[in-house]
Amino acid sequence: MSKRWLMALILAPALLAGCSLPGSVDEGLNKVNDSLSYVNDATAYINDATQFSQQLPTLAQEALTSPDALANLESEITAMQADIATFNSLTPPAFAESIDAKLEQYNATLDGQLTNLMATAQSGQLTAETLKQSQVGQTVGQISSILEQVQNLGK
Repeated sequence: MSKRWLMALILAPALLAGCSLPGSVDEGLNKVNDSLSYVNDATAYINDATQFSQQLPTLAQEALTSPDALANLESEITAMQADIATFNSLTPPAFAESIDAKLEQYNATLDGQLTNLMATAQSGQLTAETLKQSQVGQTVGQISSILEQVQNLGK
């Protein structure tokens, strides 16, 4: 009986290696998975940007009167800029390249606006008017308007 077990152990890896999916099917599944990952990542990014934009007026208002709130605002701006960089580093599937290009264009605008807002906050010149003039909300609105297009990519 030990010879049978030994033969089974020797043959099992050889037999199992032949059970993988053909290359074209395996590649196709990888492309589908990559596409779904991109759609999920883009959707999460857009939702995070929208949430940031909604919280920004409150964070800025609090930062006007509290050094701790100012530090929190700076931290949130830095985190959003990191999210922008992370999203921009994604490789979109071929069918999503035009949407990704729009998002990266809006992201460049948003990143610049956030850099200016950070400088304004750090210089002590942050006001409700400077926040309004920063147009961060408008740019995030443009990013958010792409959400439906991104979600349709996953269908």
